[in-house]
Amino acid sequence: MIFEQHDIKPQGLPDNDKQQTFVDKKMTCLRRFFTVLFTVAMLITIKTEVHAQVASADATLAKAFASDELLPFLIDAALKNSGEVKKFEKSIQLAEANLKINKNSLYSGLAFQSAYSYGTNYAAVADATAATNFNRLTTTQTGFYNVGVGLQIPLTTVINRKHLVKSARMQMEMFGHEKETATQVVRQEVIRMYQELKLSQKLLAISTNNRQSLQLNYDLAEKEFLQGQMTVEQLSRVLEMNNKAKIEYETTLNMFQTSLMQLETFTGTTLALLLKRVR
Repeated sequence: MIFEQHDIKPQGLPDNDKQQTFVDKKMTCLRRFFTVLFTVAMLITIKTEVHAQVASADATLAKAFASDELLPFLIDAALKNSGEVKKFEKSIQLAEANLKINKNSLYSGLAFQSAYSYGTNYAAVADATAATNFNRLTTTQTGFYNVGVGLQIPLTTVINRKHLVKSARMQMEMFGHEKETATQVVRQEVIRMYQELKLSQKLLAISTNNRQSLQLNYDLAEKEFLQGQMTVEQLSRVLEMNNKAKIEYETTLNMFQTSLMQLETFTGTTLALLLKRVR
């Protein structure tokens, strides 16, 4: 409380001074009243804006749950985020590469060769003009080019080529089937988490209304108790019901938050981001 300091005057103040003191006190009370009123109005405005934003988000979420528009986006995001699906996609690419290698295995024995050499060649040439049978030694500078193509293929390569190609195709098909299985598992897991999130959201809405209703009942009961219209035992029962409603609300809120975080972790995205696409 704010105390105002007034000059101490002797008894028997004039009526004008008494009236002025009364007016000052009244104006101070009015200023305090309007200050409190303005503060309360600001708090109510802020609370109303926050409540409107929350209500808008809840309405968008309820609309998305009602039409299941979120489900395809969640499944698509989960497939892109799944490590198992990515692994089989890489396995299929590896099998395709092995298939190409096996198809080209026949060409592994094909070789192209080329060479060039340069040097001095020595040759003995018979000289018909010479008196003796002596051969004359001659030298020439020449260059030589060698070009050739060779083919050397093991018999086992020819025999097994068809089987190697067939094996690579079967391996690629097998990885494709495993990818489809992994995709189905991801879809089923997203559907399960999505249904749990929908259920927890509905239970949270019911629990919220129940908590607000029982809180209002308790506030009224407390006023009646202070006015002597309710006994302690009756107030205790109302308080117990109110506390149970609060515990139930916190439990359902925890369930909703857990379901939401699990789904967002599994899909690798946030629900708020997906809701923008639904809007």
